Amino acid sequence: MNAKNTIGWILGLAGCAAAGIAIGAANYYYEYCLTPKGSAPDRAWALPRREIEAGRRWVNGHVRRQDVFIISDDGLQLHGNYIKAAYPDAHRYAICVHGFYDDSTGTGIYAKRYYEEHGMTVLLPDLRGHGSSEGSYIGMGYRDSRDLVRWINFIVTQDPQAVIILHGVSLGAAAVCMACAERLPSQVKAVISDSAFTNASEMVTSIYNSSDRAFIPASFMVPCIRALCLLRARYALGKANCVRALSHSQVPVLFIHGEEDDFAPASMMPKLYEAAAGRKDFLWIRGASHKQAVIRNPERYWKKVEKFLGDISVWILNDNLRDTDPFAEM
Repeated sequence: MNAKNTIGWILGLAGCAAAGIAIGAANYYYEYCLTPKGSAPDRAWALPRREIEAGRRWVNGHVRRQDVFIISDDGLQLHGNYIKAAYPDAHRYAICVHGFYDDSTGTGIYAKRYYEEHGMTVLLPDLRGHGSSEGSYIGMGYRDSRDLVRWINFIVTQDPQAVIILHGVSLGAAAVCMACAERLPSQVKAVISDSAFTNASEMVTSIYNSSDRAFIPASFMVPCIRALCLLRARYALGKANCVRALSHSQVPVLFIHGEEDDFAPASMMPKLYEAAAGRKDFLWIRGASHKQAVIRNPERYWKKVEKFLGDISVWILNDNLRDTDPFAEM
């Protein structure tokens, strides 16, 4: 074998090795970014917090808690925790949607407020692949928004007089934002988006860059992850786009974000706000990292949420008064 052929063989083997490393890395980071985990990555916002754990205990120990199930449009069984309001004629509902690498009990801190302070029925879905729901990948809000429409219909079928708000956090916030592009039933009156991201590609880039093993440039790795998502999860990450979805929204949306959020970077929130086509408002929480706004300043957080909903209609957060309630005949 002459020197030229030897060099060719060496280059060929090096190319194969490099390709193998790239494929292996892409698979690793697909798992890291888009596969649900038993626990979140080791980041400050994901560590156990007293307030969040108290919310989990509230959900798990509630005497009225029920396990409820629906089937997604692609045949997955999805689970939710459902706590019916104590008042038998209540028609107010809050659907609280959890974030990355969590389950429905993670929204107990929000559900407890709606249930105890405002007498609302609360539904806490496990997103696909999380908690007790079936699925092997993260839907990045796109798949989840379609599942959310099914949960909304689950309520409306039982109670056509329902008045529904959606309150999502992190991945759940992306889901409720993307649901704004769906044909939502008229019973959905408002959306609360806490710590949402602009689109899945930018979010995957952020997750990837947060890894201490991100030795390959994101400009190369993220397209590989996108390709694997199409092959393995059978959806295009490009469809998971909150900015595009919000441009079609007709539902009032309140955007909340922590000023110190570096997971779904704080710079994303103004883009979401500007994109929203309908009625909208926003709230920054100083010193809050990802998903920590409600913990960092709960008084300011809930004052804004309740004012936003109250400005839409005083009846969203109040008991039903059948003779004066403007939603009663809807």
